[in-house]
Amino acid sequence: MASLRFLPFAQTVLKNLFSKPVTTAYPFAPAQYPQRMRGHVEIKIEDCISCGLCVRNCPPGALSVDRSAGTWTIQRFDCVQCGNCVNVCPKKCLTMAQGYTQPGPEKQSETFTRPVSSEKATSTGGKPVNDATKCVYCTLCAKKCPQQAIAVDRAAKTWTLNAQACVGCGICATVCPKKCLKLEN
Repeated sequence: MASLRFLPFAQTVLKNLFSKPVTTAYPFAPAQYPQRMRGHVEIKIEDCISCGLCVRNCPPGALSVDRSAGTWTIQRFDCVQCGNCVNVCPKKCLTMAQGYTQPGPEKQSETFTRPVSSEKATSTGGKPVNDATKCVYCTLCAKKCPQQAIAVDRAAKTWTLNAQACVGCGICATVCPKKCLKLEN
């Protein structure tokens, strides 16, 4: 009776002994990533304007931006690779790259600093200027501004910009239905 229970196991052992391995030869051959793999977030820091939209749209809170220091920080092991930050970035400086985050013994952050001498880093695309003759004071630009730098009063028909808060992302000019906003340096 005991030998009958052993035979099914022996058959499995013999089958596995003479079949090809199911696992890949990863350490000895380059990893093959699936087509629709999300990967990990990469940044082209010289194009970043530190608007903070990626931070506000990050579900696990893995991102942080410091406008004054010009830094962008990601907690790689907190990031769930959802791609929200990539979708909302107005300057398209964030991308999803194939590959996995390298494992490590500790959680650590990765900080990128915008170069100061770069011409792109100092020129963020300019500040919005309103053409009052075309403006219908719909408040859409103020609602979409990620920094709340625009104030529109429909009753008084005024449009004001807080230049200190504005990061020059251009979202206001993009959403304006009358195209009365232009970015100027």
